[in-house]
Amino acid sequence: MSELSSLVLAGFVLTTLSTSTGAATNYPTQHTSGHVLATALVMPLNSIVCASQQHCVAVGNPIPGDTKDDAAIAATTSDRGAHWATTPRIGGVTELNALACSTARTCIAVGWSSVRNNLSTEKGVVIRTGDGGHTWMVVSTLPKGVGQLSNVACPTATFCMAVGASQVPSTAVALITNSAGRKWTPLSLPKDQETLTLVACTTRHDCIAAGDREAVSGDPSSGYLTSIIATADSGSTWTQRPLPAGTSRVIGIPYFAAMMCASRTLCVIVGDATPGDGAPSGLIIASTDGGKTWTYDVLPQGTQILNAVSCVSTSHCVVVGGGYSARGGLSRLILTTTDDGETWVSRPVPTAAAGLEGVSCPTATSCVATGFGPSGTIQDADTVAVVTSDGGATWSTMP
Repeated sequence: MSELSSLVLAGFVLTTLSTSTGAATNYPTQHTSGHVLATALVMPLNSIVCASQQHCVAVGNPIPGDTKDDAAIAATTSDRGAHWATTPRIGGVTELNALACSTARTCIAVGWSSVRNNLSTEKGVVIRTGDGGHTWMVVSTLPKGVGQLSNVACPTATFCMAVGASQVPSTAVALITNSAGRKWTPLSLPKDQETLTLVACTTRHDCIAAGDREAVSGDPSSGYLTSIIATADSGSTWTQRPLPAGTSRVIGIPYFAAMMCASRTLCVIVGDATPGDGAPSGLIIASTDGGKTWTYDVLPQGTQILNAVSCVSTSHCVVVGGGYSARGGLSRLILTTTDDGETWVSRPVPTAAAGLEGVSCPTATSCVATGFGPSGTIQDADTVAVVTSDGGATWSTMP
């Protein structure tokens, strides 16, 4: 840790990125620096996007229990994940949940910062880069009341949609930008939508979001159900979509961890469900009609925690997961499909990798996945990057 700290010192340049509401605030532009192995990073990288086989951008969060300096980082690699340059811990950014890149140079990450008041609320955060991840700027203000931002999608060079929840009381939030993240506008959502945790867009008009809604519309005391909604007009109107049809081995309330649309018709959501007295069971649901209907895919026996998905084509997807369950058990998971999800194959995971939290496949053969290694407990876990050159059949640790 100390070696990395000495390498990531960077200068600061004041800049302001104003948004749709609120007073502008000056934030420092943070520069990545250093050239360190993945295992030397100060925290695991939980979201990654690779523009090519060599160049990737990623963001990372503090390890749970590491409270001495709660702040996220952004990182970039030019040698397929062997070495990384990173920002210092970004002041005012407690956690970054998701990353999207509309071009090889323009990327946006979303998350939240902790607001120290009597309500202990969370305030939404957006950071952006316009030079491939070498410098990052915190967007100065967002629309009022935006709490934690959970996910972001950028189908064009200028249009992105971010989703999450409001501060108090908690209701779903969706924002759009037409300026590559510089300014954001809030959208109207169904009144019974409590949260949105995932979003995927195939065009600036067509987006699908997932989260939780009230079990009985208008009655917050009725509890909450998993929800999928879709828009065909950039978020002006939304349509509720039915939950998956068919059967699965899932027991308990589903948790959707990641979503990707490989085309305007094929979309995949991965996650898991954990009953009160058992181990988590992984799930993959897929739509072949642009999110109108969903069905469960059949998964290999023993599939547990699934965290991220990357589809290089409508037929070829890679899913990564694993990690520590609530009872302390450790699972390792990489799944691949080459037939539109008709069959999923479990692949060997390098022993240096435990929980893989992000994956990106820039070509049909090359993927990079990031996460943490099995150092005994999650609090002591090391950062790890693994790669494949054969479409996900075999993986190795970098370097």
